[in-house]
Amino acid sequence: MTTFLDVGSADEVLAAVRELAARLRADGADEVRVAIDVPNDGALAVLRRLGFTDSRHELVADLAALEPLLAGDEAPSYGSVHVQTDDQVAVEKAVARFVPRVASHSRSTVISAPRSGWIAVYDEVAVSEPDRLRRLASELSNLTGGVVIALGAERGEVVRLVAFDRGRIADEYLSVPEYYGTLPPGDAIALRANPTLLARLTGAQPSAIRAIARTADSPAELPPARELVEELAEVLGIEGAGLDFEEARQLEGAVTVEHGA
Repeated sequence: MTTFLDVGSADEVLAAVRELAARLRADGADEVRVAIDVPNDGALAVLRRLGFTDSRHELVADLAALEPLLAGDEAPSYGSVHVQTDDQVAVEKAVARFVPRVASHSRSTVISAPRSGWIAVYDEVAVSEPDRLRRLASELSNLTGGVVIALGAERGEVVRLVAFDRGRIADEYLSVPEYYGTLPPGDAIALRANPTLLARLTGAQPSAIRAIARTADSPAELPPARELVEELAEVLGIEGAGLDFEEARQLEGAVTVEHGA
């Protein structure tokens, strides 16, 4: 049986546990289970020193916020790749060469005209498959020897940005770092954007990046994913983020590379 401790100070914790232990020993029990509200770091520290360890986690969620998330199917992922160049022909050639390797069942890829120093790439398959999107961005960065950014929303809830420089990951951002599961502290920190580095790669203002690229424990604590994608793209000077494949086809000056059946 778990006993809830409504305590605050170290002395209150010790007194409560001393009384509880005496009572349980008199009843013939051989272990003590307690629960405390969070945050209560002081009480938790005292209990740790006394030898208490975690046996289970009790979680709570707001019902009004939870119900919409349970009501429907998982939202689709979407994203685009943005190459820092004005050379549309070079990107077209790179796409024709690498897309069949990255997304073998892709039939076509749209390459936008240069806009503000960036060319956007929307592959029919990779737009909805985050792993393929990141691989395509890596390949294009390696081939062009420059900066390429993969930007999109995964499962319609979390925003991911991966910046590549000469084919290597330079920075990565995931709006909810532990969305897919608990991570070691260092790995979770690595998924928080580095405003100084992104500013160097893109020419954006570090303070503006920091204001938009926020992280949280839950998607509900942040703006909707689509809104966050658009805001992040705007501050980085990228146009066309968040477009789906058919919308990309309609962009003025865009070209489509057909990959065959």
